[in-house]
Amino acid sequence: MQATAAAWPRAVIFDLDGTLVDTVEDLAAALNQTLAELGLPPHPLVAVRAMVGGGLGKLLERALTAHAADLDTAQRDAAAARLLALYAAKPAELSRLYPGAVKTLAALRASGVPCGLCTNKPDAITRDLLQRLGLAEAFGCIQGSAAGLPKKPDPAGIHRVLANLDAQPAAAIMVGDSVTDVQSARAAGLAASIVVSYGYSVTPVTDIGADAVINHLHELVPALALLQRRQ
Repeated sequence: MQATAAAWPRAVIFDLDGTLVDTVEDLAAALNQTLAELGLPPHPLVAVRAMVGGGLGKLLERALTAHAADLDTAQRDAAAARLLALYAAKPAELSRLYPGAVKTLAALRASGVPCGLCTNKPDAITRDLLQRLGLAEAFGCIQGSAAGLPKKPDPAGIHRVLANLDAQPAAAIMVGDSVTDVQSARAAGLAASIVVSYGYSVTPVTDIGADAVINHLHELVPALALLQRRQ
């Protein structure tokens, strides 16, 4: 992609967990400490990986369901608050950028394509994590989950990112790792969605309806060029 005044796409919006950053070990650490405090056994890393997606609330829900844990509403609310606190305290101890993340984001910016981020992870934790990993400055807009803002696959977060990037949906691309990202891109009216094959999706990525699948972030820029020729 060469930098031009009419660079296409006009914006690329990224998911976070399983797309740019492998966060599962920090999530598992916070989750398993929460379970231990409830007198429940830990889940192995491979099981937690399959539970990620939809935010911390969904992660806890899936973890409790796997244990057939019978908690009342107050206990579940307390456990959710505890998980949030534990994860917020250490969001980047074990998390790592996927290969190619830094170079790919830099290549997009050099091509005149602004990047945004939309995730169901709490907004404050998202910003802290990206700052600790040295990636925060790569984005023109960062949007995590926040009070009053519906989570993906609702398109509200994506629309907020696009507004901040001054880009129209029909000229923007979503890059994620799950059916939630594909559905949110479709709901937002984006030009296309691209998914990575190495993320946390429990459904084969070839079956979730994305416009393209890539196996490495280094493949993103060529994939965008291919999608452009299809426009």
